[in-house]
Amino acid sequence: MSLPTPPGPAFAEMALLIRGYQLSRMIQVAVALGLADELSGGPQFAHTLALRVGADPQMLLRLCRALAAFGVFEIGADGRIGQSVHSATLRKTAAPTLYHAARYWDAPHQRESWANLEHAVRTGSPAFEGVYHMPKFEYLKLHADEADLFDLFMQHGPDERQAAVAAASDFTGARVVVDVGGGNGALLAAVLGRYPEVRGLLFDQEAVVAGAARALGGLAERVEIQAGSFFERVPPGGDVYLLSLILHDWDDAHALKILTNVRTAMQPHQRLLVIERVLGETEGPDPMTFLSDINMMVNLHGRERTREEFAALFGKSGFGPPRLYRTTSPFLVVETWSV
Repeated sequence: MSLPTPPGPAFAEMALLIRGYQLSRMIQVAVALGLADELSGGPQFAHTLALRVGADPQMLLRLCRALAAFGVFEIGADGRIGQSVHSATLRKTAAPTLYHAARYWDAPHQRESWANLEHAVRTGSPAFEGVYHMPKFEYLKLHADEADLFDLFMQHGPDERQAAVAAASDFTGARVVVDVGGGNGALLAAVLGRYPEVRGLLFDQEAVVAGAARALGGLAERVEIQAGSFFERVPPGGDVYLLSLILHDWDDAHALKILTNVRTAMQPHQRLLVIERVLGETEGPDPMTFLSDINMMVNLHGRERTREEFAALFGKSGFGPPRLYRTTSPFLVVETWSV
């Protein structure tokens, strides 16, 4: 009798991918306990660390031992728990940091919506709305704690998006930069920090811009803040307009409405910079961009788009063809001009 052929590496890799949500949950518990920050001063025994974070020593050791098997934390020969290069990224003070990302992806609406992914694939409607029976942004208005998590995640993106975009874009000669749907102003702050002669106009919903002072800091005196909806209007008076991670939240009809309102606010031959992930613009598959596309399927009616899809939207809304500029982050600057 011949022996069965043992499974190869692909089988083991797939088995681990299937259980990926379990590893994610372990990391999120470690972040909730603040372990990475507590270990910044050096390794600690489990009982000491447990007292500091409010945990059971044996359970905590088992959690860290399991995470160490994946390179998150280290267990020394003496049994002390220490930092690893991976766990160090979970410190709140790390730059860049994954602390806010881990907290946001563990928010109740994220866990429950992703659990409903099959609904989106079968029906064509967002998984989020299948769970909560309302659009995501309406939900966040009603749940301040989760809205704060979202704002912090956007402000402290692990890819250092704001600094990368500001460095890759030329604002020389611009007097006013208008950030449409600019959240709490983190991107505008990065731009103004590099261009001291530029002033900013931050435009978003009232509940969102209410927290702008925290992100803008000392730059707030150079920023005019207006509240409103980009589906109704966009403020005129800018030399350069920004749409950062806005269009991917919406289907083509809504994206076209946003772009049309931006174009109405602009003078001819002014620049619009759209900051997004762009499908098909990397060498080989880009797992994070495709994962982001599924996240849009889960949470919203949006999608990640190709260069050609951006060109079609621009052409229908009064803009010229796109020019793409790479940044040091996964996000590209898609530049177009009002025609």
